[in-house]
Amino acid sequence: MVITWLAYKLTRFKSRELKFRGRRLRVDIADTLPKQLVGLMYRDSIGREEGMLFVFGRESRWGIWMPNMNFGIDILWVSGSGKIVDIKKGVKPARSSFASEVYKPRKAAKYVLEIASGASDAYGMKIGDVIALG
Repeated sequence: MVITWLAYKLTRFKSRELKFRGRRLRVDIADTLPKQLVGLMYRDSIGREEGMLFVFGRESRWGIWMPNMNFGIDILWVSGSGKIVDIKKGVKPARSSFASEVYKPRKAAKYVLEIASGASDAYGMKIGDVIALG
């Protein structure tokens, strides 16, 4: 736990804007293993128009876990072409670092987008929709 907290304190994320149906979403980019391990850990909250985009080198069934999280999120797995291939809504923080469930998509994805719990419904996001990633 001390190691992940220290990594959180030392990690700096670049941000960029994604677009979905004319709405903007500001995301931090987790494009390296250290950034992906830290993710949204230790943050107090995330706004409705904020998120984190995990960028992987290839499509796979990337698993997401939630140790040291302080709030719930929606998890969207997105293909290399920007198509949403799976969504897990209202995922709650892990009760402990040792009892953290790993959430995996039904289909392979190149990106994982984490947004505030309920934001995928607020945005009207569904499997098959396309997010402008760049």
